[in-house]
Amino acid sequence: MLIYKFRFNFEDQDDFLREIELRADQTFEDFHQAILGNLGLDPGMLASFYMCDHRFRKQKEIQLVETSAMERKKHIEKEDQIDNQQKPVLMRDSELKDFIDDPHQRLIFLYDYINRWTFYIELIKIMPEDKSIAYPRFSKSKGPVPRELTATPAQLPGVEIPDEMDYEEDLSADDISGLDQIDEEDPFFGDAEPPDDFLDEK
Repeated sequence: MLIYKFRFNFEDQDDFLREIELRADQTFEDFHQAILGNLGLDPGMLASFYMCDHRFRKQKEIQLVETSAMERKKHIEKEDQIDNQQKPVLMRDSELKDFIDDPHQRLIFLYDYINRWTFYIELIKIMPEDKSIAYPRFSKSKGPVPRELTATPAQLPGVEIPDEMDYEEDLSADDISGLDQIDEEDPFFGDAEPPDDFLDEK
């Protein structure tokens, strides 16, 4: 089995570089999970690989999950309109060897459709498999994880996040016993009568 060695960079940050090796029969989902694992990224974010030409112009998209054309239209910019009428190609169904046809194949990995973090990937070597090595594996790492990626990522549309409430650890029952009591001296809750139109509605 052949091994593909890729080098990838993050946007325009020159101090960041990773090199990763994968078997030709591994999927783009394996590639995706390896990147997220190495960088500690949130697996809940949408992501896509794009097969590109030598100038990193996008040609074919490989999605993490299937999304409708309407959903994608909210996030994809004009230059990303690539065969969106065709049936989506999914990472889990796509082996690397079925898409790599150039010894210097270039790809883009787009992470988080809202923030659109972009990695530029290039195939730099094809070599025989070493049976003593478990793939995927990172053979080179330079620079820390970009600061933008370690921040809390934007959540997917429609996903509700419960509000986080801070409580004092030593709060006792006596401390909260009066929280549901209305202060009779509070002018807002005093003897003020309800407005006339409210009584009329009754």
